[in-house]
Amino acid sequence: MTTTTDPAHDLAVAAGSGRDGVARPRDDAEAIAAAHALAIRWRELGPERDRDRAVPYAELELLSRSGLLAVTVPRAYGGPGVRAGTLTRIFAILSAADTALAQVPQNHFGAVFGLEAEDDERKAFFFAETLRGARFGNAGHERGRSGRSHPKTTLVDDGDGYRINGVKSFCTGALTADWVPVSASHPDGWIATAFVPRGTPGLDIREDWDAFGQRATVSGSAVLTDAWVARRHVFDQSGRPKPQAAFRYARSQLTHAAIQIGVAHAVLAHAGRLDRAGLPAGVAHRFAAWREDLLLETSAAEALVDRAADLVDEVVSAGPTPASALAVGLAVDEAKCVAYDLGPVAADGLAAFAGPADTDADRGFDRYWRNARTHSLHDPVRWRRHYVGDYHLNGTLPPVLRSLLESTGDVPL
Repeated sequence: MTTTTDPAHDLAVAAGSGRDGVARPRDDAEAIAAAHALAIRWRELGPERDRDRAVPYAELELLSRSGLLAVTVPRAYGGPGVRAGTLTRIFAILSAADTALAQVPQNHFGAVFGLEAEDDERKAFFFAETLRGARFGNAGHERGRSGRSHPKTTLVDDGDGYRINGVKSFCTGALTADWVPVSASHPDGWIATAFVPRGTPGLDIREDWDAFGQRATVSGSAVLTDAWVARRHVFDQSGRPKPQAAFRYARSQLTHAAIQIGVAHAVLAHAGRLDRAGLPAGVAHRFAAWREDLLLETSAAEALVDRAADLVDEVVSAGPTPASALAVGLAVDEAKCVAYDLGPVAADGLAAFAGPADTDADRGFDRYWRNARTHSLHDPVRWRRHYVGDYHLNGTLPPVLRSLLESTGDVPL
C-alpha cells in the first residue's frame, strides 16, 4: 500500500495553528449529547468507508470539532473533567455507530491520562492542545518486544531535544493524528514517551494496515529516522510512581470493554429492524428469546464496566495507592472478560437470523462480526480469565499489574 498524506493538515500542524469551531461540552450531559450527534454522522458512511479502506480524515476531523477529545481534561485546565462512566458511555455510543472509528481515540485518552502526572507547564500546553481539538495517536508497540520490556526504539540527546530512531507497529490513530506519542529507550536507562508533531521530518507513518476488520483504525506502522523532538515534549516514564503507572494502564484499558458493549448495542438495534420487518413464525419465538438473552448479557457487561468506572473516579479523587491501583486493574480485567465475549457472540448470533439481504456486504452487516472479532484479538480474553481466576484463587497478580507494581513493596497479595 502507499502512504496517504494530507499536506494541508500536516502544514497546519507544523505551523501550530488551531481549529475553528471546536465545541466545548461543559458537563457530562453535554458530552453524551455530543457523542450521539457525532454517532449519527459516523453511521452514515461506515459501510462505504470500510469497503473502500478509505482513511477517515473527515470523520476524525468531526471528532476533533465535537470537543469529545477534551472531555477528561480537568476543570482547572478548562475542560469539563467528566466522570469515567461518562467516557465509557461515549465509547459505547460511538462504537455502536462505527466500532473501528471508536477505537481510534482510545490511545488518545491514554495519552491525556498520562499528562495528569506531568508538571504544570507541560499540562497547560498539552491540555490546551487537546481543547483545540488536537488528536494524539500511538506509536508504542514493537514487533518482537515482549511485555513491558525496554523499547528497541532509541532516544539520544541532540541540542535542546532528542533524535529518535526505530520502527513501530499497530500505530492506531497515528496516520491522522496531530501528535504521535512514541515510546523509546535512552542510553542512560530511562524510558521516554516523546510527543512528536505530525509532519516532523524523519517520522514516516505508513498506510500498511491490512486487517480483515477494524479497517478504519488504519493501525499501520511508523518508521522514525533521526526524527527530532523538543526536550519539553519528552516525558520520563521511569520516574513515575508505580501505583500511578498501574492505574493509568487500567484506566485506559476500560474503554476497550466499552467498545465491545457498543457492538452489542449495534447488534440489538439491527435486531429491532429485523423484528419490525417481520420474521417467519417458526423463527420469531427463537429470535425473541435470543434477543432477551443478549439484552441481559449486555446489561451484565455494562454493570461490570460501571463498577470499574466508579473505582476509577474514586482513585482520581484520592490518588492511586498500590491497593487502589490493583483494585481498578482487577475490576477492569473482570469487565473485559465479559465484554470481549459479548461483541463477537452478539454479532454471530444475529447472523443466525439474518436473511440474504441483511448479509449483503454492501449494507455493511459483516462489519459487526469482523470488527468485534478483530478488536477482541488485541487482548485475548482467555488470558484475562486466567489472570483474574489466578488472583482470586492464589493471590497471583496479573503480569502487567505485577510489572507495574512489583517495586512498591506493599502490594496486597
